[in-house]
Amino acid sequence: MSSSTNRFTPMRMMGFVLIVVLALFVINRIASRHAEEAANATAPADRRPAPDFQVATLAGGTWSLAAQKGHVVLINIFATWCPPCRAEMPDMVRMAHDFGPKGVSFLALSMDQDGPAVVRPFVKKYGMDFPVAMAEPGNPITADVTGIPVTMIIDREGRVARTYVGMITPEKVRADLDALLSGK
Repeated sequence: MSSSTNRFTPMRMMGFVLIVVLALFVINRIASRHAEEAANATAPADRRPAPDFQVATLAGGTWSLAAQKGHVVLINIFATWCPPCRAEMPDMVRMAHDFGPKGVSFLALSMDQDGPAVVRPFVKKYGMDFPVAMAEPGNPITADVTGIPVTMIIDREGRVARTYVGMITPEKVRADLDALLSGK
């Protein structure tokens, strides 16, 4: 191989620069789209009403979606045996501490078949100081759940703004909550 074939010619340099600029443009468009999706969730006109439901909390009270009207609501559907549920719970607790004072109501619904006896130690371990309840059979909010975790965000009017299936990314959820709190 001669040394002239290894050099960057002006044309090769321009091609290289063009490829880098194009790659940066594509990366920027993808990042912008993800930020837009997080900020907008489902457009308000396209949101469907969340089914009303009521549950008995592990602390002994009652939590109902109807009573949350006017608040942004985050419902996390989990199970104690689910590795992604365990992995995301510290983020849920941090978000509850950060967003609770701003007017976001949190509820964790356990899908555990073994009942409160297995859920209470989980609640204590993760410091879940927001309402936790068992997802009873027939609960309309869990009717379509086929896998966990699921996180639903409901707007102030009681409509589903976003449903995350699988482990959440705290940054996306925080962006959705911020957008809903600001009236979007």
